[in-house]
Amino acid sequence: MNILENRITLHRRHCEERRRYLAELESLAQRLRADGSRLQAEIARAVALGSAESAEPLLQRRDKLGRSLAAIEGQIAAAGDALAAAARELQRHELAAAHRAGNGVATDGRRRPRSPRAPFTVPDRNG
Repeated sequence: MNILENRITLHRRHCEERRRYLAELESLAQRLRADGSRLQAEIARAVALGSAESAEPLLQRRDKLGRSLAAIEGQIAAAGDALAAAARELQRHELAAAHRAGNGVATDGRRRPRSPRAPFTVPDRNG
């Protein structure tokens, strides 16, 4: 494996790590939203029973959950940007590898022999 292939492998790992991290954050955000929905139902039930004092801690939890969700959504945006940057870097290295392979450079770093070309001749002005 040459240096370029090693870099491509490394960048693929980085992309996969960033994808996995983003998926974990999105899963956490989804769980927080579900917890928020359940908590909202508990708040509604407590208010319906006429117990405003018992709803107060629930309201505080809901506010804390909202702040946590906002922070996670900020992290999701940052992780998405990091994933996009890693994907661009991977694409850049893959294009370099494809360009190198198409330019007559073998994967082991040696130049491949070029096909013989016809000699260049200057056209005659009269003919």
